[in-house]
Amino acid sequence: MSPEGNGIAERVRRLAEFLVANDLESLRIEREDEVFEVGRTPEYEHSVPREQKIVPAPVRVEQIAADRVGTFHFSRPVPFVGEILEGDRELGYVEQLGIRNPIRSRGSGRVLAVLQQDGDLVDYGRPLFEVER
Repeated sequence: MSPEGNGIAERVRRLAEFLVANDLESLRIEREDEVFEVGRTPEYEHSVPREQKIVPAPVRVEQIAADRVGTFHFSRPVPFVGEILEGDRELGYVEQLGIRNPIRSRGSGRVLAVLQQDGDLVDYGRPLFEVER
């Protein structure tokens, strides 16, 4: 980008800041054969007032725990923190006497924490994952 382009971007940024600082809806600049206008969308009656803070919806965190005693292993693909789960999915399994007992997500959500490592020995009720619903 040319140095001239950077100057224009800086001027537009300053004009936008001026609009916001002075609570203006638009600004028009005319000089010689140039006309430049900057504006923003006006607030309507049904919009949220600026003074009102938007309160986020409460987050429901659910722990997924081992339902058997045994050795915990991840399923493939290995679930990771931040992953979005769409529907019911096998996250891992607890191996007990050579039998794989699946650990499922029990619905959609987002993985907040992976609390055990592959190969860990787990007891009944030991938390394995935390999922945001």
